[in-house]
Formats: sequence, C-alpha cells, structure tokens
Amino acid sequence: MKKKWKIILGSLAAVVIVLAGISQASKGIETRTMLVKPESIAKTFKEKGSVTSEQEAKVYAPLNGKIIEVPVKEGQLIQKGDILTYFDTQGLVCQKEQLDGQLKSIKAQQQTEVSNTVLEKKKQLYEAGAISQQEYEDAKNKLDSAYYQGQIESLEAQIKAIQYQIGESVIKAEQNGVVSQLSVKKGTVVVSGTPLMNIFSAGNYQIEVFVLTEDVARISNGMEVTLLQENKSGDIVFKGTVQKIAPSAVEMASALGLKEQRVKVTVQPQVPEDLVLKPGFALDAEFTIDKQERKLVVPKTALFSYNSEDVVWIIENGKAKVQKIKKDFENDSDVVITEGLKEGDRIILNPQTAGLKEGVKIKG
Repeated sequence: MKKKWKIILGSLAAVVIVLAGISQASKGIETRTMLVKPESIAKTFKEKGSVTSEQEAKVYAPLNGKIIEVPVKEGQLIQKGDILTYFDTQGLVCQKEQLDGQLKSIKAQQQTEVSNTVLEKKKQLYEAGAISQQEYEDAKNKLDSAYYQGQIESLEAQIKAIQYQIGESVIKAEQNGVVSQLSVKKGTVVVSGTPLMNIFSAGNYQIEVFVLTEDVARISNGMEVTLLQENKSGDIVFKGTVQKIAPSAVEMASALGLKEQRVKVTVQPQVPEDLVLKPGFALDAEFTIDKQERKLVVPKTALFSYNSEDVVWIIENGKAKVQKIKKDFENDSDVVITEGLKEGDRIILNPQTAGLKEGVKIKG
C-alpha cells in the first residue's frame, strides 16, 4: 500500500514540474535585449601622456664651482631677472689678480726694452765686444717685432675670460615662471653644464604622448583627441587637438622591458576651468583612427557561431529565432552588421541565457 502511494505521489510531482515548465514557457524568459539602429563606430587606441609646459627652460651651471646661495625654492613663482643662484668667485678673483700682475710686469718690460737708451747701451756693448752680434740682433728684433704685444694680448684674453666667468657667477631668470626640478642647494659643487633647475610658464600646458610607429601614420595635425585624467571623485574627460608630430622616432622600453620605436605627438588640451594640471601629471590620450557613421552596430558579445556561421538571436513575433548575419568593420567591443539585420530589429544580448532556444517566448 505504501509503495502504491509513493508511485502516485511521484507521478503527481512530475506532473507539477511539467505544468510549472509549461507555465514558465508560456510566460516567456527574461533576458537583455537591444533595438538595432544606425550608430557611429570607431577604432581607438589609448596611450599614456604627460603634462609639460609650452615654455620651459632648463637652467645649467655656466662654470665649474661651488654654489654659495640658492635664493629660490621648488614651486616658487619668479619674474624675469630674479636671481636663481650665486657661485663662489674667490678663486676666479685670485686668478684675475695674478694675471693682472703678469700683464703689468710684461708692459713694464716692454717699456724698458723699447727705450732707445737701452738699445744704445746694447750697441755700445756689442762694439766693445762685451756681447755677441747675435745678442745685439735679438735686442733689435724684440724692439721691432710683436714679441711683447703677443704676450700682452694673450694675458688680456685670459683676464677677459675670467671676468666673463665672474659675471656668469650670478644666474638670473630669463623668463617669468615657476621653479621646478630644483636639484642643487647651498654648498653644492658642480661642473659646467650640470642641470640646476627648470623654469616653466604656469598655465600654458601641452600634453606629450609617445605613439608606436605603426599607429602614428594614422594621426594628423588638427586631429581631435580625447584626454582622460583619473580622479578620486570620478575620471575627468576633456578634449585636445594634435598640434605637432615629431619628424623622427625614439627608442623606448615598454612596461615589459621590450624595446619599441615611438614618435612624440604633442597635443594642445582644452582644459576645463575646474581642472588642475601641472607639469609631470599623467593622463590617458585616446586617438580615434577610423570612424564610420550610420551603421548597424551590435556588441560583439551578442554574436555566436552556429553551423560554422556567424549568427545572433533576434526576437520575431515575441519568440527567439537564430538569425544568420554577415559582419564587417569592428573595434574592440562592437561590430558592423551588413546583412541579416535591419533597423528596428531587436536582438538578444546574451546568447547564453538559460532556457534560450528557438521558438521560446521572450518577455517584454
């Protein structure tokens, strides 16, 4: 008797499950859908960019020596003519004093030698046999030649060079701007040509982006660029325009350490009023290298393969149907459909939706 009731109850459960399935099928399944309509589609790529100043001057050490004062600080706003550094000139002053003494001595010797009295004495000594003819001739030649004048000019040139270095020992700003990358302090000893600091014009910024050589051929001056700066309160997106493309490539290392050939592309940004940019800030630059308008575009994830053909699920008379399509232009996320779909068709976005099969009713 118990066995009989178990069979009856099992049969009733099976009927309930079947009826529930039929009820569910009659109601239809829920899934995300999309109405097909003409849209634009573009191929884009992103590269890292950095903010630089349109007018930025590097300040180098004009001479070897010790810096005795740096009256500016990192980030300080300065005016043209402001003093940036003082160099110790004590050694140069001593050199100049030595050369001044040598010059004075040479000029005194010249004055003595050109004296007719001295030359006459040489002549008398020669005639008396006290000096040789060669010594007498040498004395005459010194008088007639540029012997002393050459030494005088050499010393004067050395003195002039030292005076120039002393004049260069006080470095002044050649433009208005902001001090950045200050790399020295009081007491630092440097050699000529050492970078000391940068001076950049505040507010006049540009974006430098290094683009792979295979991509730069699709970029042109005047092209619009989308710029993106990461922000805690949300990414900030603004536009820019390609201003300049470098005439040659440079070798750079990728994030994986691979050598790449890249070309510097300079972008002029349209900076929003509430956005703060400073030299050295990093951001993304998105370039659009191909764009098509008014195409039937669907997400690539909506496509799947059926009988070795590309298909999508469409909704026809409220039911799911497999639709064969032909695709064309595509980017990383979307694809253009050239055959199989028309404007106004509704497709199913997730082809892996549970219970999805041909003829099944789709809710909505």
